[in-house]
Amino acid sequence: MRNLACTFKVNGVPKRICLKKIAKERKFRVTVEGVQMEYSLTEQDKILPVSDSQLPDTALLPHIEWMIRHYFNNTKQLI
Repeated sequence: MRNLACTFKVNGVPKRICLKKIAKERKFRVTVEGVQMEYSLTEQDKILPVSDSQLPDTALLPHIEWMIRHYFNNTKQLI
C-alpha cells in the first residue's frame, strides 16, 4: 500500500487526509484541504516535517502520525 485516505472529525468538522508514501525514500506527502506537506521518518522512528508548511488544523498531527506508524510500519522494507 502506498496511498491512504482517511476522514477524521476535528471539533465536529470532518477533515479528509490523503497520505502518500514517496517511493524509495522514508518520506510521506500529506494533503489536507489542498495544502501539501512532507514528513520524513528518521532512523530513530521520529516523524519530522520536511517543509515549512503548516497544517490547517494542528489537531490533525496526532492522526497523521498514527496513520504513518500504523499503516507504514515496515518502511525499511518499502525502500
